[in-house]
Amino acid sequence: MKTIYLILSSDYVSIKENIDAILKKNELSKDDLIRYDLNETSIDQVITELDTYNFLLPRKIVVCENCTFLNGGKTKNANDQKLDDFIKYLNNPSQENILILITDKLDERKNVVKVLKNNAVIVDGAINIEKVLKSHLDDFKIDGQTIQYLINYCNGDNEKILNELEKLKDYKGNDKEIKREDIDRVVIKSFSDNIYDLVDAIMMRKRQRAIDIYNELLHNGIDLNRILNLLTDQFRMIYNGKILLKEHHNNYDGVAALLGIHPYRFRKAMEKSYNYSTRDVLQKISDLDDIEIAMKTGNDTSASFELFIYNI
Repeated sequence: MKTIYLILSSDYVSIKENIDAILKKNELSKDDLIRYDLNETSIDQVITELDTYNFLLPRKIVVCENCTFLNGGKTKNANDQKLDDFIKYLNNPSQENILILITDKLDERKNVVKVLKNNAVIVDGAINIEKVLKSHLDDFKIDGQTIQYLINYCNGDNEKILNELEKLKDYKGNDKEIKREDIDRVVIKSFSDNIYDLVDAIMMRKRQRAIDIYNELLHNGIDLNRILNLLTDQFRMIYNGKILLKEHHNNYDGVAALLGIHPYRFRKAMEKSYNYSTRDVLQKISDLDDIEIAMKTGNDTSASFELFIYNI
């Protein structure tokens, strides 16, 4: 039986759910967990922990976070000698204790990665957030369409989805049915959420929706310069996404990882950008840059930005 697990994810909820599943499978509890941050702890300390006789716990489950030595990143706590010792452990692991390694991606060129893949259970970090959400409902009810509305409202941010669900449960109290209007009342959209909505509206060529969101941002005291900066960043992400998707044969999750973007958010943004060619997106970036330059020279750019929206 393999006692090494590799969780491929950067999503907090996914990692937590998968660790819980490993605990359940091995009939262990959270009290048996020992956590190490490999940005702070040397890999040889982890090996010592795994090889140490258990006095208080019948079995230990050692969780290692920030395993940058697996994804090509540099870490001061995993030099070549320590990695050689770690490889020896991977080839002959403890059968009493369980090791869980967490990273968002792998550098397949590394020998340690090749050995790890031969000796570990690989856990795909992807989870069904709808299923997870339902498991956290307790005795509350919410229909499928409302669940999807909440997921979209939170831009696929799994941690935010579950946090907002707890707020909704507190808000509803004895009324055990969560409805769409409850989400509108309780779940507060952040500035970045509204920027994503503005990008979506522009990408879908929904002019009035874009103007409404823009005016709402201004009403909330957000200055145009900040809107321009984040909007330009989003268009650059979409432009790079279009280029990379062609190179990587539409591997959405892989490209999202390369760009450092949440896979759900990236997929949704790219799906809504079908109205625009790569050239169109590049032109929009140029238009936004012109508005920003005009702003820096002291010109009134509010009208220019509204014209930008009306020309989508």
